[in-house]
Amino acid sequence: MMLRMLKNDLRRNRMITAALCGFFILAAMLVSGAITIILTLSGSMDTLLASADASHFSQLHAGEVEQMELDDFVKENRRLVKAQQTTELLGINGANIYIGGQEQSEADSLMENSFVRQNQQFDYLLDTNNQVLQVSDGEIAVPIYHMQRYNLKPGDKVQVAAGNFARDFTIVAFLRDSLMNPSMINSKRFLVSDGDWELLREHLGDIEYLIEFQLYDTSRVRELETLYQDSNMPQKGTAMGYSLVKVINGMSDGIAAAVIIFIACLLVLIAALCLRFTMLTTIEEDYREIGVLKAIGISNQDIRKLYMVKYTLISAVACVVGYLLSLFAGNLFTANISLYMGRGKQTIWNWLLPVTGAGIVFGAIIVFCMLVLRRFRHISALEALRLGTAPDKGRKAGTYTLSHSRIKDVNLFLGVNEVLGHFRMYGLLCFVFALCTFLMIVPINLLNTLESSNFVTYMGAGKCDLRLDLQHTADMIARYKKTEEYLKKDGDVSKYGAMFTCTYKAANSNGTYDNMKVEIGDFDLFPLEYTKGSAPQKENEIALSSMNAKEYQKEPGDNLNLIVGGRERQMTVSGIYQDVTNGGKTAKAILPVDHEQVIWFTVNIDLKDGVSLEEKRLEYSETFHPAKVTDVTEYVEQTLGGVIDQLRLVVKSAFVLALAVAALITGMFFKMLMTKEARQTAVMKSLGFTVNHIMKQYLTRAVVILAAGVACGVLAANLLGGKLAGLLISGISDMRFVVNPLYTWLLCPLSLMLAVAAVMILCRKTVRSIHVMMAAE
Repeated sequence: MMLRMLKNDLRRNRMITAALCGFFILAAMLVSGAITIILTLSGSMDTLLASADASHFSQLHAGEVEQMELDDFVKENRRLVKAQQTTELLGINGANIYIGGQEQSEADSLMENSFVRQNQQFDYLLDTNNQVLQVSDGEIAVPIYHMQRYNLKPGDKVQVAAGNFARDFTIVAFLRDSLMNPSMINSKRFLVSDGDWELLREHLGDIEYLIEFQLYDTSRVRELETLYQDSNMPQKGTAMGYSLVKVINGMSDGIAAAVIIFIACLLVLIAALCLRFTMLTTIEEDYREIGVLKAIGISNQDIRKLYMVKYTLISAVACVVGYLLSLFAGNLFTANISLYMGRGKQTIWNWLLPVTGAGIVFGAIIVFCMLVLRRFRHISALEALRLGTAPDKGRKAGTYTLSHSRIKDVNLFLGVNEVLGHFRMYGLLCFVFALCTFLMIVPINLLNTLESSNFVTYMGAGKCDLRLDLQHTADMIARYKKTEEYLKKDGDVSKYGAMFTCTYKAANSNGTYDNMKVEIGDFDLFPLEYTKGSAPQKENEIALSSMNAKEYQKEPGDNLNLIVGGRERQMTVSGIYQDVTNGGKTAKAILPVDHEQVIWFTVNIDLKDGVSLEEKRLEYSETFHPAKVTDVTEYVEQTLGGVIDQLRLVVKSAFVLALAVAALITGMFFKMLMTKEARQTAVMKSLGFTVNHIMKQYLTRAVVILAAGVACGVLAANLLGGKLAGLLISGISDMRFVVNPLYTWLLCPLSLMLAVAAVMILCRKTVRSIHVMMAAE
C-alpha cells in the first residue's frame, strides 16, 4: 500500500519532486566535489614534494658564498640537518629571453628567470609525470607557468640573446618546481644542460645562490631557520621554510575550494528551505486525510513514516547521483592542480570521504524532515475533519482595499495584496532570491577586486601608476641613486617614493628572535589602508601585516623589540595592514637604511595627467635595466594569475548555478501555489478574469518578491561579502570589494528576472488547465 501511495504522490507532483531532487543533487555534488578538491590538492602537493625530494629550508643569497662555512654550520647542527646543497642560479634579464617565437622579450615580465642545472642531491626539477628531468645540449625545460601563459608545446623555441651572442633552445619538457611552482612566487627556474649552462654563464647573467637544507624532522624547520638567521651565514635574499612552501603552493586552488564550499553551504541552506516549504504545502493539501488517519487511531509516528519514505527515497537517489556527478565536476576543478602538481596517490580516503560528504547531505535532509514532521503532534483530528485545511496563520492583520490603494490596476493590486497578506509564506521565496543574488555577486566582486589595480593595496603597497623592482645586486645602492637622479629630472613624473626592504631580527613570545622583513620609506607618499591604527610616523614606530600581528600577538600600542644596528630597540606598533606577499608576513617602519641589510628596493611612480603609461614603462625598462618596471594592473595579474584563473571558473559556475536555483525554486513554488489556489482561480475565471489577468497577478507576486530579494542580496553582498572573502585569502582579514555596477545592478538582477519570467511563462499551462467547473466543487 505504501508503495502504491508513493507512486501516486510522485506522479501527482512530478515538477515539485524533480525540483527537490535537483537541489539535493547539486548540494551533494558540491559538497563531495569540494572534498575531492581538498583531498586532491593535499595528495598532489605531498606527491610533488616527495617526488622532488623537496628542500625543507631554502635561503636565496646574492653575493659570495664560502661553502666551507656552510659545511661547518652543518657539522654544528648535524642533529638537525640531513643534507645540504648550494645551487647556482644564473639570473638572466627578461630583456634577453624570447619564449615560444615571441617577438617581444620577457622584459615586461615580473618573473625573475634563472637558468639552472639539475640538482644532484635533492630539490629535483620534475617533468609532467613527476619524473626527474634530464636535458641534453640545445634542449630546455620550461616552467609550467610559461607554458600556460604562452600556450607552449614541445618543439617550440626559446632564445637567449645579448649583443652578438645568441643561443637557441628547443623545448622538450615542461617542469614542475617544488619551490617556485606558483605564479605568486616571482622567481622561475629553466633547466638546461651543464654544457649550455657554462656557455650562458660566459656571456651574460648574474650568479645568485640557493642554499638549501633537508632535515631529519620537518617539524624543526623553524628551529633551524632561527639558528641560521642568528649566525653569520649568507642571507642577502628571501628565505622560505617548508610550511610556507606548502601554503603558497596550495593557495590558488585552496581559494577555489573554499569558494566552492561556501557555495555548497548556501545551496544546502536553500535546499533545506525548499524542502520545508514543500513538506508544509503537502501537509496542508493532505490536512483532511491526516485528520481521518488520526481519527481511526493511526499514530503520529506511523503517519510520519508515510511521508518519510518519500523524502528518504528522493534524497537517497539524489545524493548518489550528486556523488557520481561530483566525480566529473571534481576533475573540472582539479585540472589546474593536476597540471601544476600531478595526481597524488589515490587512497581509500579519496573515495570514502567524498561519499561521506554526500552521506552528510543525506543525513541532514532526513534530520530536517523529522524536525518539520513534528508538527503532526499539533494537528487535531477534529479540527482537520471540520475545516479540511490548516488555519491560515500567515495572513497579516489589517485590510487592503482597492479604493484606498494607489495601485488602480486590479490585477496588480491583487498580486501585491497577496504578497503583503501572506508575507511569511512569500518571505521564504524572497530569502532564496536573496541567497541566489548573494551567490552571484560575491564571487564576481571578489574577481573584480583581484583584477583591479586597487588590489595592490592588499599586497602591502600603495596604489601608483608604475612600479620598479630591483632585487639585490652588488651595485644596488648605486643603481638606486642613478634611478633617483633620473626621476628628479623627469618632467613627466608627478611623484615617486622608494621603499627599501631589509631584514631585522624581532623578539618573539618565546624569548628568541626571528627574521622579519621590514620595508623602510616614506609611507605618506603612497599610503595604504590600515585595518587598525595608522602608518608609522616616528622612528620608534612599526606597522605590522595582519599575519605578523597575529603571530606576534600584537595590537596598535603594543611594543615589539627589534635588533637595529646591533642594539635592541623598542618599537611601538602604530597600525596593522593587509598583505598577501611573502607569505603575508611583512612590516613597515621608519629606520635608518643599512645598505648591507637591503634585500631589494621598489620605487612607486605616479605620472602626470596625459603621459602615456606604456611609453614611460618602456623608457624606464630600458633606462633602469635590469630593474623590472610594470604597471600595477600587470603586477597584480602576474602575481595572482593562478588564483584569478581558478576564480574565473568558479564565478561562471556560481552564476549558472544561481540562475538554475532561482528558476527551480520559482517553478516549484508557483506550481504548488497554483495547484493550491485552483478553486480560487476557477472562481476568478467564472467572474470574467482571463488567463492573462490571472498570470499578471502571479507575475506581480514574483516581481515584488524578486525585487525585495535582490535588494536584500545586494545589500548583504556589500556588507558581508568582503569579510567572507577576507577569510579565504591568507593575509587579508577584511576586503573592500571593487564593485562593477554593470554586473551588480544590471546584469545579475536582469538575469534573475529573465529566469523567473521564463519559468512563469511555463507555469501558464497550469492556470489554463483550471476549469470554471472546479469553482462549484
